[in-house]
Amino acid sequence: MTATLGATPRQNYESFVEHGRLSSAFGEIVFDDHIWRVASNTNHPNGPPEGKLSFTVKSTTDDPAAPAMAKKFADFIKSVVRLDQARKQSHIATHNDTIAVARLLHAVSADIAHDPCLFSTSTFRRAEQLAKTGRMMSRSPYNVGRILQKLGKILTDAGITPHRIDYRNTTPRPSERRPGAGEEDPRMPDEAALAALARASQLVSAPPDVLRMRIVELLSCAAWRINDILRLPVDCEVFEPATRNGRPLLDAEGRQILRYGIRYLGSKGFVGDVKWIPTAMVDVARRAIGQIRELTAEARRTAEWMERHPGRAWLADPFKLASPDRILTGEELVRALQLNAATGVGAYARTNHIPLSSCSTAHIWRYRVGDVERALLGRHKAIQGKAALKRSEYLLLIQRNFLNAQRGICPSVIDIVQDHHVRDFLKSRGNCLSIFERFDLRDSDGRPYALLTHQIRHFLNTIAAEGGLGEVERATWSGRSDIRSNDVYDHESASQLADKARALLETGRMHGHVADTYRRMAPVDRKAFSLVQLATVHTTDIGMCTHDWGTAPCPHHGACADCRDCAVVKGDPVHRARIELLLAEEETTLARALVEIGKETYGASNYVEHHRRMVGGYRRMLAIHDDPDIEDGDVVQMEPEPERRGLLEDAQLV
Repeated sequence: MTATLGATPRQNYESFVEHGRLSSAFGEIVFDDHIWRVASNTNHPNGPPEGKLSFTVKSTTDDPAAPAMAKKFADFIKSVVRLDQARKQSHIATHNDTIAVARLLHAVSADIAHDPCLFSTSTFRRAEQLAKTGRMMSRSPYNVGRILQKLGKILTDAGITPHRIDYRNTTPRPSERRPGAGEEDPRMPDEAALAALARASQLVSAPPDVLRMRIVELLSCAAWRINDILRLPVDCEVFEPATRNGRPLLDAEGRQILRYGIRYLGSKGFVGDVKWIPTAMVDVARRAIGQIRELTAEARRTAEWMERHPGRAWLADPFKLASPDRILTGEELVRALQLNAATGVGAYARTNHIPLSSCSTAHIWRYRVGDVERALLGRHKAIQGKAALKRSEYLLLIQRNFLNAQRGICPSVIDIVQDHHVRDFLKSRGNCLSIFERFDLRDSDGRPYALLTHQIRHFLNTIAAEGGLGEVERATWSGRSDIRSNDVYDHESASQLADKARALLETGRMHGHVADTYRRMAPVDRKAFSLVQLATVHTTDIGMCTHDWGTAPCPHHGACADCRDCAVVKGDPVHRARIELLLAEEETTLARALVEIGKETYGASNYVEHHRRMVGGYRRMLAIHDDPDIEDGDVVQMEPEPERRGLLEDAQLV
């Protein structure tokens, strides 16, 4: 919210806090309480449904008896957190980060009675210095500075302080160190481990192993987060006619080609979408989804039954929907719950909080159906996430202990597969043996192979980057809301891309001014020339960029279609589709600029000149893609038109 014109800082403070009090975020909470119990908003399907926000001078994890923050300060931070949640629902950890950094401001503001109206830039700088003493070891300096800057902006924008808070986060965004030549990257899977995984997929036969192997196969079909797969809806498959340039794509026999995708719910700020599966992996994905449906069908039928009979737990016949007051013997309880014969009924009842009925004796235990069902319903964990799906509508449903049959399957309790089930399948933990160890699949040192689910995601992102997939498409395909996050998954360096470009140059598969000069040079000079001209290369959404960003920023401010450093990768369908879209946008914008020329609008000729050049550039790119004399995969450098001065006649020629 912004400051009220003519109001004092105190009045703006009171208005800000009042907005926080009246907000409906977090539902019915007591604003003045120093600890709020709120929904966790976790994307983890088996995460805790509730968490707490502690507006205390220290974390209640470190000090359960920590006193509350000063009221004026606490009311401000409570309002910040609540209004943030109203603007965008966030995981509770995000709000706890804000509160943790706010504690720094509280600690350094004792001399001004912790009054936000008296805060200044120096208050924030003292908080930053306090963080550097180790007070915030669990959080990165960059994030501490980012949150401090955010709080300073809120104070300034809301007019709560008499002077502008001019604090800026000077800590650079952390970048992960890339392993040097010859070093292994722990984020990438070992190729031998991937080969062993393929071998294991041929060996598994037990239903629990088959289920987890199919989940892993889905991970290899697209750049998934494991949580996205675990929360897939049962009706997740999408079939859509494939098109190119608005025309249907047909196979060799003239039949419509269908593209195959999997609908998912999204996480980490990325809304749900369809993840389109590469053609080579469609059969793998369809088999995985089909077998998962078969293996989870019985659990889904039980979940559907309970949804049709709210308040009742599923029991085996003839005890299903029995009177809640019916009394069961121990033997009948075993039959009703379909317990393993080796399971002691008394121990099971105690473990699951099923009380003995009043008619039990010291030697004969009896149980009331209503008490049994109440205990079973209490064992169902809420499935977390923002999607309002019924339990039966999730794909990966299992009966309790289905993946740990030694403990005895409980068909009356329906769970969703958890990430640790997949994690333990790929890497041994204690007495829980991985699929590699159980099938004795080991490396050259005799150790069982191990994989992490996120390593597969990194591996697929690298393959996509090496294949020339643009940054925007890669972020979308991977379900990332921030394109900058691509960098963390990019294991193909700019120098590696440059090596590929130089190889194309040396084999005659690069075209343009660099290639022309290269071919005219003496062979002895060509190597040095290619090293200088193609020092680094990176991919874009329309091709490749050969500009050396280490020496200077982009001289054209992203106007790639009119730049000599832009290169087209012939035949790339994703690049071509993006170029067609950009061309249509530029043609529309150029038409508007020409209208302004007719109105004699000052400066319109500059816009006409720019858009004319961009339209021309995109058309040349499409001509390269359509040129039958250029092989698919060849790299063609663009040649911009000679400089012109925005003449109306030039624009009308486009």
